[in-house]
Amino acid sequence: MSTQIPTRLKLPVTVLLERRMISRSFWSMPSWYLYSVAVGENVAAAESASKSVLSAGQSDKGELFAWSGYQVTLYKDACERYWHALIGDKPLVYVVCRDSEEEDECRIRPVIVTIDYDEATACAETDELVLSAPIPAELYRYMESFVLAHYQPKAFTKRKRRKWSEGDGKGRQPGPG
Repeated sequence: MSTQIPTRLKLPVTVLLERRMISRSFWSMPSWYLYSVAVGENVAAAESASKSVLSAGQSDKGELFAWSGYQVTLYKDACERYWHALIGDKPLVYVVCRDSEEEDECRIRPVIVTIDYDEATACAETDELVLSAPIPAELYRYMESFVLAHYQPKAFTKRKRRKWSEGDGKGRQPGPG
């Protein structure tokens, strides 16, 4: 009996966003920050799996709001990008948000949770709000084990230079001068 390593891994997550109110003389407006992404079935509560917002308390700088029912999906064909994130200075988790049509106190909702920089950049290029935070340790461990199971970095080989005086191998001779 062989255990096959899945080529796609889905992890349930809960998104915690922080709303900070920026106040000037006669107006105030919210500014949103990704506070954290919590990983695991026990965090992503079944009763709030409908992706509705729950008040999650206060932080030092603002109010916290939680959304459950999201997933981070790791794909085998994106392992090279994950590997680059792992060897980089500061791996991040990204949450893509949109304005909410619902009449709740948040006026914003997460749409995508990803660890893929290219996916987050593509969303940012289409004027989506992309928030980022350092990747949680548990999500980092899942990403690391997934990359170790599916990716083998190619060894760097320096290309060999051709002597320009010998021609290009297609019957052409170097030009004069």
